[in-house]
Amino acid sequence: MKLHALCASAVALTLALAVPAKATTKVNKDFISLGVIAYAVSQKCGASYEFVDGSMRKAADQIGADYDTYAPAVMNAIFAIMDFEYDRTKLIPEVTQQVRADLNYLLDEINKGNRQFCNKYGAVMVNVGFMRKIK
Repeated sequence: MKLHALCASAVALTLALAVPAKATTKVNKDFISLGVIAYAVSQKCGASYEFVDGSMRKAADQIGADYDTYAPAVMNAIFAIMDFEYDRTKLIPEVTQQVRADLNYLLDEINKGNRQFCNKYGAVMVNVGFMRKIK
């Protein structure tokens, strides 16, 4: 997935937070990508950013994403890919494939420099309201 696509998805979701949208495959795919970005930012930039409690569920509700299906699928896909303990019953093959592609893309971004990655993707997480910058 291209950087522009991830950022465009984040911007679209930011705009959509003000106006609830119908649940569509695209909305769920965008939600999955944002979940992956949130994981990457928390792992690489955790000293600078923290999650806003309940923000991911609230955002999913506002844009029409299926939080109860996709949030556990994303989390367990990440765990499976990272070789951590995971719940196989929560995996959805298409979600796992997207998570793997998103993680690979973000790893390339991280390899360009942690500071650049954290500034760019931390800002995305702040803009969509998933995280806040720690002062």
